[in-house]
Amino acid sequence: MAGKVGGGGSGKGLDVNADPNVIPFIDIMLVLLIIFMIAAPISSVDIQVEMPEARIMPSQRPPRPTWISVNEDAAGLHVYVMNDEVNINDLGERTYEAVQANTPTIAGNDDEIRDQRIYIRADGTLAYRNVVRVMNRLQDKGFTKIGLVAEDRRR
Repeated sequence: MAGKVGGGGSGKGLDVNADPNVIPFIDIMLVLLIIFMIAAPISSVDIQVEMPEARIMPSQRPPRPTWISVNEDAAGLHVYVMNDEVNINDLGERTYEAVQANTPTIAGNDDEIRDQRIYIRADGTLAYRNVVRVMNRLQDKGFTKIGLVAEDRRR
């Protein structure tokens, strides 16, 4: 126990003591310590149980996304699958090959290849009909999950 004895002052009375009283806090902490010391051995179980082994397959990494980039200049319409420029008439077949190369685990399954999402990045000044032409070429090959990508200007 601590207390303040004596001290300067004017002698008319006791000075104001600004030190916090930590004795109730220490009492509560000791009581909690005793409760936890008693309760800890009760929570352990001594019954032997043979647990089954868990055989969890690690999750597959998602496939690398397939990008179609479209822009137009004075020379005409340019369509790129990943980084390779392709003719718009060959777009479906080249996209199929790119998806197949990006996802080797599903290389033999046509339905799973066509189920992959294709992302289209088009120039902002590009006519809408050109984007629709690209989407139609992809749908002709069986790709129905097509996403349009926009630039994030919030930064």
